[in-house]
Amino acid sequence: MAAGAFYPLTGLFETLIKEVYAEKQRKHEQRMKELQIIADSSLRDAYVQQLLLDKFLAPVENAQHQIQNTAKHAQYLAETFNYYYQDHSATKEEAKEICYQLRVLAINISQVDSLYELKVIYQAATLFVYQLSRFQHKERKYSLERALRKNILDVLNTCIAVEINFQRRIDFMGVN
Repeated sequence: MAAGAFYPLTGLFETLIKEVYAEKQRKHEQRMKELQIIADSSLRDAYVQQLLLDKFLAPVENAQHQIQNTAKHAQYLAETFNYYYQDHSATKEEAKEICYQLRVLAINISQVDSLYELKVIYQAATLFVYQLSRFQHKERKYSLERALRKNILDVLNTCIAVEINFQRRIDFMGVN
């Protein structure tokens, strides 16, 4: 994605998800190439163990609850933006598409099953918020960008930190 470039609203979130997944896949393939060079099988085993932990360890119960609440908030924003789109200098057509994209965001958030997926959704949502920043309300407290950042991005970021801290505790305890 070129810095400062705006994508069309139609299919925006799906496009951003695909871009983030493609970037993650490229990085993963690079790491796998590096691992092939390493002759020490214990390093490969540690890497595979880390991949399994990332895939299968669910966030702590509170973090999972917060993740689901962010999905609810995305649904709420979709509903309210549909009524107040003119206050954000959006057309009816843009509002319909933004509301749809917010619902797609909610669905994707609610289906997060791993730390890896949560990070991908967070990255795509951050890019999504940037794309929606062009629809500004006159008052900051009603800003769509601010609502998404404060009630979705900040919460997801905290959930990521909770999971990372949980992993650090496991590492500190020497559980392998």
